Amino acid sequence: MGELACAHCGDEIDGEPVRRGNLVYCTEACAFEAGRSKDCGGRSDSVSAPPVVELPARPDRD
Repeated sequence: MGELACAHCGDEIDGEPVRRGNLVYCTEACAFEAGRSKDCGGRSDSVSAPPVVELPARPDRD
């Protein structure tokens, strides 16, 4: 059987690979990083808090 290489980092996979669809990864971390989107510069998208939305005042509440 041929050697498996991680679809994210390219390292040889020793032991049981982590499978995501038809791709295999050497670790859960590589599988996670491969699933993150990247912009054209290769930077990973960052997770930010949702925008703060101010709700109208409710005169019936104190």
